[in-house]
Amino acid sequence: MSLMRLKDEVERRGIHMIQKGDAIGDLTMEPELYDEIRRKQLLDLKIQEWKGEVEKGTTSRFSIHADETVRFDNRWCVPKNDELKKMIMAEAHFTTYSAHSEGDKLYKDLKKIFWWPGMKKNVADFVARCLTYQRVKGE
Repeated sequence: MSLMRLKDEVERRGIHMIQKGDAIGDLTMEPELYDEIRRKQLLDLKIQEWKGEVEKGTTSRFSIHADETVRFDNRWCVPKNDELKKMIMAEAHFTTYSAHSEGDKLYKDLKKIFWWPGMKKNVADFVARCLTYQRVKGE
């Protein structure tokens, strides 16, 4: 596959590729989702409050990552933004790798990478509204 075809295919899936050299091994891929989280963290007052606590040294659960994002136990702190949370849950739930995972599995998978207050309930509600999951569960 040519480098341009690979780049097109990867970007079609929502991942940006930045060429740093001539070889494919010199490419860095980063999902747009993380860029969106970074941008929205800057606007989220609660996340900025946590960042201040880290800077003061008054918290041990939160940290500031090398990319300046706020993390909770080394997981991405997702800003209070329903659309962003739905995007994260949908990406994980509908991906071909997860095969429409049920609530507990989806939550366990997501909590390895992301964190937000009320996450477990949000994931359970999201899966409960999935029509495919309701049909399979009903059978």
